Amino acid sequence: MLIMITALMALNASAINRFYLPDFTICPGETMQVAMLLDNDSSFTAFQTDLILPHGLSVVQDDGEYLFDLTGRNPSDQTIISKLRDDGALRMVSFCLSVRPYTGKNGALVVINLVADETFTAPATISLKNSFFADVDGDEFILPEESCSIQLLSQQVKGDADGDGSVEISDVTHIIDYLLTGCQSSFHTENADVNADGVVDISDVSDLIDFLLQSN
Repeated sequence: MLIMITALMALNASAINRFYLPDFTICPGETMQVAMLLDNDSSFTAFQTDLILPHGLSVVQDDGEYLFDLTGRNPSDQTIISKLRDDGALRMVSFCLSVRPYTGKNGALVVINLVADETFTAPATISLKNSFFADVDGDEFILPEESCSIQLLSQQVKGDADGDGSVEISDVTHIIDYLLTGCQSSFHTENADVNADGVVDISDVSDLIDFLLQSN
């Protein structure tokens, strides 16, 4: 009886706590932002996970440091560190000394800056393994292994910020949401830089609206 109760508790924990990435599309040579999403019923404060990328896809680096962006769900003193392991997995560890929990019960927790080189081929998958989360009481939760599917876009399309292959009003909304929140579950930076000035800002929204008004 005790074994059955323990098993049911484990099933419930895995059903209400989930750390994963959405499926997305990317072009060879493209840099884009992909959100790591957390659905949580527990009050988590820290996590560890192993990010396993396919050949030709990597996390952008700056002076040897992998680039991750923490979203507004994180406390102000939240820190994230990472290291490439011998088995090829990129281990990520995030914590805060104040032990304050993440806000909200779902949505983007961390944004990964990914780049696909010219050797990248699809379909491919990204896996999240060995995901451990700690709550405010110091209890540890083991979350299930997750994977997302990556498809290849044959070419970049200026204005197609959400990567669905067409340029429409939803792309305007996607860029505005990105400017307001700093992240989207799947955001194509090169496509969103409509005026090709190297930065995504309100001028790209204006240019995209002008394009939509003038197009047939």
